[in-house]
Amino acid sequence: MTHDPTPSGPGRVARTARWIIRHRRAVLLAAVVLTALAGMGARHLRLSTDYRVFFSEDNPDLLAYEELEDIYSRNDNVLFVIRPKSGDVFTARTLEAVRGLTEDAWQIPHSTRVDALTNFQHTWADGDELIVEDLVGPGAITPDVVERARTVAMSEPLLRGRLVADDGQAAGVGVRISLPGVSTSELPETVAAVRALETTYRERYPELEIESTGVALLNMAFAEAPMRDIPLVMPAMFVALLLGVVTMLRFTGGTVGTFVVILFSAVTAMGIAGHFGVFLDPTSAAAPTIILTMAVADSVHVILTYLHLRRNGRDRDDAIVEAMEVNAQPVFLTSLTTAIGFLTLNFSDSPPFRLLGNLTAFGVGAAWLYSMTVLPAILAMTSGRVRAVAGGGLLERGVDRVSKLVTSRPGPILAGSGLLVAALVALVPTLKVNDQYFEYFDHSLPVRTGSEFAIEHLSSPYVTSFSLESGESQGVADPEFLSTVEAFTDFLEARPAVAHVASFSDVMKRLSMNMHGDDPAFFRQPDNREMGAQYLLLYEMSLPYGLDVNDQINVDKSALRVDVTFGDVDVATVEHETQVAEAWLREHGTPSMRNAQGTGPALMFSKITRRNISSMIVGTGLGFLLIAGILIVALGSVRMGVLSLIPNIVPTLMAFGVWAVLVGHVGFAVSVIAGLSIGIIVDDTVHFLSKYDRARRRMPAREAVEYAFHSVGPALVATTVIVVVGFAMLTLSSFRVTAYMGGLTALTVACALAVDFLLLPALLIAFDGDRVTDGAVQPAGVDPTRPVPVGAD
Repeated sequence: MTHDPTPSGPGRVARTARWIIRHRRAVLLAAVVLTALAGMGARHLRLSTDYRVFFSEDNPDLLAYEELEDIYSRNDNVLFVIRPKSGDVFTARTLEAVRGLTEDAWQIPHSTRVDALTNFQHTWADGDELIVEDLVGPGAITPDVVERARTVAMSEPLLRGRLVADDGQAAGVGVRISLPGVSTSELPETVAAVRALETTYRERYPELEIESTGVALLNMAFAEAPMRDIPLVMPAMFVALLLGVVTMLRFTGGTVGTFVVILFSAVTAMGIAGHFGVFLDPTSAAAPTIILTMAVADSVHVILTYLHLRRNGRDRDDAIVEAMEVNAQPVFLTSLTTAIGFLTLNFSDSPPFRLLGNLTAFGVGAAWLYSMTVLPAILAMTSGRVRAVAGGGLLERGVDRVSKLVTSRPGPILAGSGLLVAALVALVPTLKVNDQYFEYFDHSLPVRTGSEFAIEHLSSPYVTSFSLESGESQGVADPEFLSTVEAFTDFLEARPAVAHVASFSDVMKRLSMNMHGDDPAFFRQPDNREMGAQYLLLYEMSLPYGLDVNDQINVDKSALRVDVTFGDVDVATVEHETQVAEAWLREHGTPSMRNAQGTGPALMFSKITRRNISSMIVGTGLGFLLIAGILIVALGSVRMGVLSLIPNIVPTLMAFGVWAVLVGHVGFAVSVIAGLSIGIIVDDTVHFLSKYDRARRRMPAREAVEYAFHSVGPALVATTVIVVVGFAMLTLSSFRVTAYMGGLTALTVACALAVDFLLLPALLIAFDGDRVTDGAVQPAGVDPTRPVPVGAD
């Protein structure tokens, strides 16, 4: 780094730096003690095992879903999918496996109900008597039993497309799970039993393919994803950062100091979170990786300045003092603006992103504190000689070429970069809002493979549920109400995106037929309410324990539940189809059901993505304005503060434009990218404008731009490479939300460097021209055309 063109006297920063140098061992010891005390809280960190963690307690969609579950039953289920390699479920061997798995599934911890083809409560008439029994009961499974099961299952709406595939090539065993919520070991115990049972039946029936999915396994995956990432992502990130820092600095003392700072910062932040009893999830569990990455930047700027001063003859202590003076303001500003950027995530509608923002903001603050205290203390303990790199390094020569290109041809650079930005921004509106929450996990997690297997062979996990009110107690037996429900289900079944509709109205039609000697002509709703009530009472009294109708009808029988299962579609389609269904109810439903709203996890995730986008637009906008205000005060220039908005806003838009080409849609993860990256991309802008503004007081604009390039250009490239690599490591995560978040943030940071190296300096030259603020007197000893070599022993 070259000397700053506006020299400063022995101010507060210099006095503080010299105090740290004199008491370096005490400062380092105090930092170790502080970190250890904070880090002790890490043992209290816990992993969340409930997808509901992504929704705030007052989220209206979550409240609606929980209200539905309170009325009927909690839908934390497990679904075993069984597919014979022969392609036919209806064989004695396969039905034996389904029956055995159904019986054994009752032993899964916290299971409260098991539904399958074999224990389906089939009804039929024996004279005046209603018979209710398992479709495949105990005893030998004869050809007649097999054929009967095939005939009933392939014509029964509550089985076909739900627990038996439409083509008869797969069957399902559904297990309802009700966790007491007393211990964190409940879900792991349940999932372990599920997987053990799955393994047992695979070994017992090698001719069958068996996979499992469901909400219980989805919840478990939210805890398993971070545990899989820790031994992969963290080591990979550490290695990448180590290689990056060693390559950029080539200075042992600086490398050690940098890693002490980043380690102390991450431990402090996560330890404090543990002291507050924080529950981590796959999203907030990325905080340590982000903190480690962001903490590098502060140290690199200080160390590169220190190395340059040492090469130019300064002794160790003087070089430390001046490095601290030169970087105190920009490092503080970048830390402050970075923290503000992460804090804008508090506008997110999803608690994990708010937690991620707060943890990272705290970590950034800790990194600033340690880089201003621990780092100079460690540098003061080094005694190695610093040597210049002959002829300058590749990095410095590259920065020099970019500097000469921009200052010699600012007009074409401005026009070309402006056109590129405009083209990428024009692509942003083409992005579609879309998500599939089971695809949040990669194929290393069983829930992903199990879900895909279920979607391909049996049923989709994307379900919307409606609670249809009759308006009065026992009203579900009213023929008019049941006829309207039947019309609603017929409408839904005709929709191409709908795979299956389950409604108790189908049971009532079957009961009507049974009570008329199984005459198909009576497969219709009961003729009157009294008859319907009698059918329902008789049916309920005949059901075995655990297979009642409480999951379909509410307690006072004033409402029933309709479950709509969609095909292999995205959640945007689920949301659209639900809106179509709600519109039908408003137009054709009875007065009591016209306000019925669909609910379910797929809808919840779709809507929270949209809410996040809307709320983050507001939060990010406020963040940009606040950061601009801080820069106006810090740089003493309204023009500079306003101008800073361009290189701070444009990179995010460019990255989304590239994302539109590469991916084409945004989901839950990328809805917060603008807020996440604002605090990162502003760092380069602050450092560049800070150097430019100081130099402009003594130099024409072109020379001030060159000075800014030579002062901070190599450091900006170094920190950008390190930050990009650090966030790119998140793409290794088994949780796609984190992987996409890391990938798009890395892309945004790379775009930010391009903007700060091309568009920003061209704009500065265009706006300032050859005007000189205080007279074009270049400070002695400064040669803005000479590249600054980076590297040391």
